[in-house]
Amino acid sequence: MGEVLLISLLFLISVLVSPAIARKKGVYHVVTQGVTLYRISQTYKVPVGKLMEVNGLSSPSAIKVGSRIFIPGAKAVLRVEPYVALSPREKNDLERSLQTEEKPIRAESSPGTGRQRPPSRGNELDLIWPIQGKINSPFGPRGKNFHKGIDIASPSYQEVKAAMDGEVILARNSLSGYGNVVVLRHDAGFSSIYGHMNVIIAKEGEAVRQGQAIGGVGSTGKSTGPHLHFELRREGHPLDPLPLLPMTIEELLEKASKK
Repeated sequence: MGEVLLISLLFLISVLVSPAIARKKGVYHVVTQGVTLYRISQTYKVPVGKLMEVNGLSSPSAIKVGSRIFIPGAKAVLRVEPYVALSPREKNDLERSLQTEEKPIRAESSPGTGRQRPPSRGNELDLIWPIQGKINSPFGPRGKNFHKGIDIASPSYQEVKAAMDGEVILARNSLSGYGNVVVLRHDAGFSSIYGHMNVIIAKEGEAVRQGQAIGGVGSTGKSTGPHLHFELRREGHPLDPLPLLPMTIEELLEKASKK
């Protein structure tokens, strides 16, 4: 009698659990040497945050060789390319570009376009503000030079967040210009730069998710006071990030008042 009840109970459990298992569609990807969660995210087109959620990960770095990462919605296991650090020449070129936030104005240089979203970039990016604060120096001409990013005013040590999922390709003091700086590499040739920080949390080679803390606001390098210099580049060329960032509460209220 006891055996019959046990078998019946096991059958009932299997009936109840099977649909839940069936609904969990996806594949498991086994982590190999050099593969980061960001690389897995880009290959399978699943946000880093989503992968962390479904796999119960505390951070993007909480994986190791041999870890089995569940990829929701995937139909097949794909090859994931490992993280590739910058070559000595690439790192030298990047560091040289960080010697100053500005460059002399050339004839082809043009100021930012305000809130008019460039149609050529469409929905390629999903940016968030790295910190909350007032822009005290926009992208574009500044005196005889061209400012390659936006300066956001802030008290020292306010948490600086990654504007997008990415991987850290530089996290150090640039000796001049940007001071303590973090550079993140993103999809489609984009990169983002965070300068003048007092504290750097991110480490080179790490994957980061959008909204993850990478450092704290400061006034290192060529700076007159605490603020964050935020820059967006594509294939190494600076872009005005403002048209691609969400509207602030102040902007939304101003827009609503004009209706």
